[in-house]
Amino acid sequence: MRSSVLTTALVLSFWILAASSPAASAAASPSANGGSHLTVHDVFGLNTLVLQTFGFTATIKSDGHADGWFQYRDVEDGTPFTADGPVTCLTVMGPDAWIGATITKSNDPTVVGLGGWWHVTDNGQGSGSSPDVTSFLGVGSLDAAAAFCANHPAYRFPFAIDGGDIQVRG
Repeated sequence: MRSSVLTTALVLSFWILAASSPAASAAASPSANGGSHLTVHDVFGLNTLVLQTFGFTATIKSDGHADGWFQYRDVEDGTPFTADGPVTCLTVMGPDAWIGATITKSNDPTVVGLGGWWHVTDNGQGSGSSPDVTSFLGVGSLDAAAAFCANHPAYRFPFAIDGGDIQVRG
C-alpha cells in the first residue's frame, strides 16, 4: 500500500513539474487542430461534394514559425481528391484560424508543390453549441497560402461541419 501511495505521489509530482516546464508553456501558443467531415450539394458546379477527411494540427512555435500537418480527402461527384503536407502558416483571432500549408502528396500530381489553405471556426463544445465551421481546401501558389494567413480574409464559403471537432486556441 505504502509503495503505491509513494508511486502515485511521484507520478503526480512529475506531472506537476512537467506542466510547469517550458515545453508545457509552448502548449499555450496559438494553435488549431481537429478533424471534420460534411456533405454539401449543388456547390462549386458539383452535384455532391463530400468532405470525407480533413484532419489538421497547427501550432505557432516559440520562434514564431508555424508547425503542423494536414490530411485532406474529398469526393467530388464520385471522383476522389487527396492532399496532405506540412503547415507553413497560422493566424489565430478569437475562435477563428487561417491555416496555410504546402501540398507534398496528392493523387493529383498537378497540385504537388503548391500551397493549400483553409479557414476554421471553433464554436465551442457541448450539445448547446453551434457546429464548428470550415472551408474546403483552397489550392494555389505558396505565396497565396502565405497571403491567406497574413490577410485572414472573411469566409467566402463557410460550411458547418456534420461531424468531427475543431479546436482553436489563442
